[in-house]
Parts: sequence; structure tokens; C-alpha cells
Amino acid sequence: MVGVSVDPVVRLVRFKEKYDLHFPLVSDQDRAIGLAYGTLKGDASTKHERDTVVIGKDATVRLAYQRVGAKGHAAIVLADVERLRDQGEL
Repeated sequence: MVGVSVDPVVRLVRFKEKYDLHFPLVSDQDRAIGLAYGTLKGDASTKHERDTVVIGKDATVRLAYQRVGAKGHAAIVLADVERLRDQGEL
């Protein structure tokens, strides 16, 4: 899992420390990642929406969830990822 934001690295470091996150955060200030995965929203595509994209070993998008809420979302994604793994798709 990787978190992506248009925020600068220094802000992401503070956010990661504040919430004791145990996964990497990536600064997408040039918006290349957001453009590639269609997660940029807002005026002139300035910010990332809270989307979840599951990418397979072959670098293809296997699952995509748009504008998700934080509550309960991780459990849904985990169940879907486990299902794909059990089917040999991940």
C-alpha cells in the first residue's frame, strides 16, 4: 500500500508521524501519478480524491474505488484483494 498526495514531502512526513502510519506516502506534486490513474479532482485537477486503486504484479489496475469513506473501507478492500489472490489474479 502506498498513499499518494499532491502535498509536499515535508507535509507528508508530518502527517505520517502524526497518525503513526506504517506504509509509504508519496508526493505527487507534478500530478503524474494522479493523471495516470485518474484520481485528480477539483479545479484544474489540483488535488487527489480519496480513491483506492489496487495494482497487480503486471502493473495493471485490478480494482478501483472512487471517493471512498475511511470507515470500513479497508475491510472491503482487504476482502476483495484476498478474493483476487485466491483466484490467482494477484
